[in-house]
Amino acid sequence: MTALRKPNPARNNQLAMIHIAAQQLGMSDDTYRDMLWSIGRVRSAKDLDLAGREAVLKHLAAVGWKDPRRPVRRPAYQKGSQAALIRVLWTKLAKAGAVEDGSDKALRAYVRSQSAPYHPAHVGWDDANLLPRTAASKVIEHLKQWCERAGVKR
Repeated sequence: MTALRKPNPARNNQLAMIHIAAQQLGMSDDTYRDMLWSIGRVRSAKDLDLAGREAVLKHLAAVGWKDPRRPVRRPAYQKGSQAALIRVLWTKLAKAGAVEDGSDKALRAYVRSQSAPYHPAHVGWDDANLLPRTAASKVIEHLKQWCERAGVKR
């Protein structure tokens, strides 16, 4: 007969996050169990100790799972940087009504699409702060041209 475990909310929360992350990442049952074995030497998440649960969650985050409880913190735009100029031009376009959505999320999507041709994998950078100088210059030029077409003073 097995001993009954006391309810442990922190443990249960971690186990739930492990299962949710595996599901969101589209892991098959075999892949999931192999991952558990390679990290924690167990075949079931319920057998993981605290260190094992934390290691599995760290691994899942490393392969692309985003913990919904942790907001993504974007670095601020450094005054005088190319990223700051990109943000200023975007804001001016939004205030003039040339951009439907002036949010940071929309700006990241725009930067990603405009910088894709200059990215090594052609996927683009989604953060203006991460753009290399040449790609940032191209994005700035595109925004300047857009401002000119929309009649927005820079």
